[in-house]
Amino acid sequence: MKKSTFIIRASSSVLAGLLLMGCVDRSYKMIGKECPQVFKYEPPYGTIKHYLHSITLYEGYETRAHFDVLCMSERMRAIYAALKSARVGNDETRHIALLKQQYAENAERMTLYVLVQIADHNFVSLSDKNSTWSLFLTTAEGHRIKPLAIKEVELDPEIKSLFGHRYIAFKKAYKVDFPVADYTGRPYIHENEECILSLAGPGMSGIIQWVPIKTDGAENDQLLIQQGESTMWEEMSKLAAPKERDEDYYW
Repeated sequence: MKKSTFIIRASSSVLAGLLLMGCVDRSYKMIGKECPQVFKYEPPYGTIKHYLHSITLYEGYETRAHFDVLCMSERMRAIYAALKSARVGNDETRHIALLKQQYAENAERMTLYVLVQIADHNFVSLSDKNSTWSLFLTTAEGHRIKPLAIKEVELDPEIKSLFGHRYIAFKKAYKVDFPVADYTGRPYIHENEECILSLAGPGMSGIIQWVPIKTDGAENDQLLIQQGESTMWEEMSKLAAPKERDEDYYW
């Protein structure tokens, strides 16, 4: 008797599963037809991970400050130009012109976009001359470089998308420009040499490190991967596959 009951329950579960699968599959296809889905263009998350860093500074168990820093290297500027061109509808000529403009800016200065959250009621802005927090770079040769300018800004949609989940409206956003060479024209930062950004407050500091990577013909690379429409079962089958995205960045 117990065996028969078990068989009946098992058969019912299988039948219910098959019915559910059929209903979900049909409903998903119906949603795709009735509610057209967007086409997604995804940048290379491995590159973004290399140039996007976050740090939280603690004093004991108390959070004193949090910084998200995006370094606009040549590679990142190429991604920015590709994202903007896709959004505004630039043709190839305008895209290349935008890319060259980005590279020209990169030759004049190093730009960092910084999201800041300071746990201090007296904190006003990093752009204030008497700001309680400051930033400076240290090169592999030991040179310390102060910013040329720190401006509180409203970020472009592309920069917001590059920050991913790190961008939150209540964080203050800054554009920080550093010189790329000394008064003799000698570059401060060289390819494949470690660069250190110090984030210093009253009696405390933290650092973020990265290594600039050489860019070869980034304008010819397929920087954006188009994600087309797929069925639910195709998406589910990808769950077991190795992840191409940086999960920390994406989530």
